[in-house]
Amino acid sequence: MIRERRPEDLDRLCAVLAAMDESAPLLAGRDPREWLEESDAELSWVFDMAPVRVTPTKNVVGHVQVYRVDERDPLTSYWVDHSRRPAGDLLAVGRLFVRPDTYEHGIGRYLLQESVTYIRSQGKVPVLDLHQNAPFPKTFYERRGFEEISTGDPGVAVMIHATPAAAH
Repeated sequence: MIRERRPEDLDRLCAVLAAMDESAPLLAGRDPREWLEESDAELSWVFDMAPVRVTPTKNVVGHVQVYRVDERDPLTSYWVDHSRRPAGDLLAVGRLFVRPDTYEHGIGRYLLQESVTYIRSQGKVPVLDLHQNAPFPKTFYERRGFEEISTGDPGVAVMIHATPAAAH
């Protein structure tokens, strides 16, 4: 079940990050708890394997955030130029990760799908920085409607969810 992240989920999410080989480049030496709390997220969701909504459980196995893009971030110009929409019309998907032993359950797919649905319901365009979502390969996002924006810089991997206005 996908639900809003609660403060009591942070310890479990830190344990999930610790279990991931891919978390080292993702965190870049930062404290996992601080990393989870550092962005001004519009929403933070977790995937809780428990079938109840009332009480958080220790069955939290995935996480995603949706946040406003920072106009001062150099990546924003790629999204704005490609979408032909102002930065205020974009919402980024970030900090998407799941516990490695749950990959086969499609939890990452569910979290991404719900994030895109939420962003679209707000009349916004979903975007993401592949480097901030490193546990999943580019093909994972491409199969779910994202396309990479050519930047000419191999160190930059930004993607945008295909829309009629942005599709090639």
